[in-house]
Amino acid sequence: MIQEITPMDARRVQLVVCWVALMLIYLLGDVLRLYEKGGDAALIDGKPMTQTHLMLAALLMLIPILLALGTAFLPRGWAKWSGIIGSLILFIINVFGIAGYTGLFDRVLIGLSLVLNVFTAVWAWLW
Repeated sequence: MIQEITPMDARRVQLVVCWVALMLIYLLGDVLRLYEKGGDAALIDGKPMTQTHLMLAALLMLIPILLALGTAFLPRGWAKWSGIIGSLILFIINVFGIAGYTGLFDRVLIGLSLVLNVFTAVWAWLW
């Protein structure tokens, strides 16, 4: 018989949903940016993205995925603090990056992700 490793209380599930929603917001922005810019979406300051750029982008996109998994499987204390710290890190990164986005949809999605980061950090804090 399989034992339950981590009890799945309502707050834990809600925080996992927040991380999945954040990841979907990021993906939606990327897909819409491809439709808007086509091949130009792969350029940074007019130059093609390097493997380093792509690796950094992949690592950034992995943060919400890892935090969703961590929230589901880590002990409550670890899940709580990793969620708070992860939310704050992503908030800071996006605040500094928002000026680089020109499309209205990009700014709306980044703004929404910032609100979700704050909500997730507060929700984890209150857990």
